[in-house]
Amino acid sequence: MNKKYIKSVFSKAESLFSNHVYAYSIYHQYDTNPKEDIVVVESSIPPNKFELLLAHLLFKAVELAGVEEIELYQNEIREILYKKFEDKQLQNKAKSLILNYPLDLYEVWEKWCSNSTYQDVLNIKEFQVEGLNEIILDTLLKRKDSETNYILRNFKALSYLEKAAEQFRYTDVDAYKFDVVDVVWRIEDIKRIIRGNDCVSK
Repeated sequence: MNKKYIKSVFSKAESLFSNHVYAYSIYHQYDTNPKEDIVVVESSIPPNKFELLLAHLLFKAVELAGVEEIELYQNEIREILYKKFEDKQLQNKAKSLILNYPLDLYEVWEKWCSNSTYQDVLNIKEFQVEGLNEIILDTLLKRKDSETNYILRNFKALSYLEKAAEQFRYTDVDAYKFDVVDVVWRIEDIKRIIRGNDCVSK
């Protein structure tokens, strides 16, 4: 698979969603408990796009964490899909004639992780939805892995610091006082994140 294939999948001016509902069984060939770990997701995203979306989420987690070995688990992917890629018209669409599409996360990774396609999958604009980075980071932060948790907390704190600096940089005289207050809030948020408290201001 290559860049031309990815481009062809999204070549038409059409919605990410189709007129049919597909059932996807998502698993990993190295699951400890295959029967328990497998998850089923219903989506109107067609199979060729859905597979690329899975690859996009897997790669995005690595990019955000800065940890090459990190993976999203099936149940985490299901939650992310329902929160960020849910079709509001799903219940009104016909079921696909093919009842189930099995997708192995290991195979999806191996298929799309080559140097020629990794960045292309990350750059698919149809998958660039608002808040996706934040929800992936929050998902990973819920884990008990202390090393990964430390890396992610610092990454999240840095992102808040960048937002605060951006607000401060482009302030004008009239809005100055309000921006200072905003920056102070951001700093307090950063301190909470570093301590491991995710209850930050919006």
